[in-house]
Amino acid sequence: MAEKQGHLEKMIYDFPTETVLEIYLDKLNNWYRVTSTTFRSFDGLRRYIKPTYQPRRLELTKINPPEIIEYKGPVFMFRTNQQVYYTGSGVIIDSTKTLIERQKSNNRKS
Repeated sequence: MAEKQGHLEKMIYDFPTETVLEIYLDKLNNWYRVTSTTFRSFDGLRRYIKPTYQPRRLELTKINPPEIIEYKGPVFMFRTNQQVYYTGSGVIIDSTKTLIERQKSNNRKS
């Protein structure tokens, strides 16, 4: 009988996941859209963008600029709920679990 080997821990998302999530990359000097998993593990500037008005069905869209909110929440290790200190390094904080999985994947390729 096969046992579950996946990620059984429920992840903490203390930001609205339905919004547009962006991280700032210093090397490229620009904001980039990311998934919620990457957003919660990025140790750098983060923001989310949400619309101020949702048009109804068959309604002409009104010109309303979206609301841009700088996110100052906690940083978690990738795919875990282990919180780490914010340092502003501008990288995704990997967990040991992720590093082991990456090593296994690299071993299969060779």
